Parts: sequence; structure tokens; C-alpha cells
Amino acid sequence: MHVVNAKWMAKMMTRRLIRYGMLLVSGAITVGCQSSSSNPSANSPTPAASPAIASQVLSANAYKVPYLGYNGTFHLNAESESSTKDTRNPKRIDIQKMEEVTFYQDTAGKTAIARDCHYAYLGAVPDAKYYPEYKTSVWDIFELEQDEEGNQDPACKQFQYLSFTAPHGDPIHMHFRYGDEKSSFQTLVSMSTAAEDSAKFNPWWSTYCGDGKTACGKD
Repeated sequence: MHVVNAKWMAKMMTRRLIRYGMLLVSGAITVGCQSSSSNPSANSPTPAASPAIASQVLSANAYKVPYLGYNGTFHLNAESESSTKDTRNPKRIDIQKMEEVTFYQDTAGKTAIARDCHYAYLGAVPDAKYYPEYKTSVWDIFELEQDEEGNQDPACKQFQYLSFTAPHGDPIHMHFRYGDEKSSFQTLVSMSTAAEDSAKFNPWWSTYCGDGKTACGKD
């Protein structure tokens, strides 16, 4: 098995955290651009007063597989009734090296919902319900990159915020949630605590199969 280069991971995480000033405060996620200053320390994420800061977590796939496993084609699990009947879920997600994502309406990948959307990886955060009882119950979070040149598919904005559980298990699968500009990472992560409602498919645990498979286990 290939192992992610530790220096690459550390560099990427540092760049993302400094760029977006991500803080985990009392289990909530705050993402905001930092104001510029001539003082180097002023441009780094500033922790809130102790003990408000929650400990940061790593992706379940950190230092294990290239791109944390987010590279390839993932199909909505045909064996998961709650996934296939939930109209929120794209039928297929193609990810290139954890940076470029295309969402499809169909399994064959002929009809795109949003194409070639570019994302910044912001790190991992604990699930609002199952962590720390289950240490691997964390979400990798991604935010849509700013479209400064106006070249990005406008439809990408409906996928402004992404949260994935790292691809895992045998067969390989992952869970996925997303939100538009009116949503937030906190909203996505907190969905785990939603009351059971089968009619609305809540809590939202859409399942996607890795390795190009279309079936990877029943609910």
C-alpha cells in the first residue's frame, strides 16, 4: 500500500489552515479569511480563550493512502435504499486528487449536475454524535475555491461545502453530505444528531462505493 508522504501532508494542512483561518471552537467550526498584517503572528489562526478550543483531529486515512482516498469514481450504493431514494444524492461523484470534483445525475457519468468543481481541503472535524466513542468517526471537509477568473461551472455553488467520511472498509465505501452557500460545515456535521425520520432520510448518511463499484452493502 502506498503511504502519503508525511511532509506533503503537513505542508498541505498548514497551508489550508493558515489560508482559511480554521478554528475548532467548542466543537463548532469557524472558517474566515484572516486580515493582513505586517506582524507574522497576526496572520496565523488565533485560538480563542482556553478552554474553548476543541482538540483537532486527523482524517481517518491520514498518512495511509494517497489523497486520503479521494481520487477516483464513487457510485451511490445501489444496495442502500435510503441512499438511492434520497433525491439529494448525486448518483456518481468523480474526484481527481482530492481537488477537482464532478457530480453526476447518472451512474454512467453522462449527465453532470456540476462539472470540474475545484475545492480546498480544510482538514478533519469530529462527528457531532459518534466521536469520540468511535475515534474514526470524523469528517474530511472541503470548501469550493473562489472563482476569481469566472471559469468555474456556476452549478458548483450548490456544492459549496462538502463533508466526507474517508473511504474505508471492505468493500470500500464512504459517506457524503454537502451544502450550498447558505449552509455551513457545522450544519453538515451536526446532521448526525438529527431525529430519525425515514420519510426525509434523516439523519443523512448517503453511502458511496469506491473502486468503481455500484454496490457495497445494505443499510
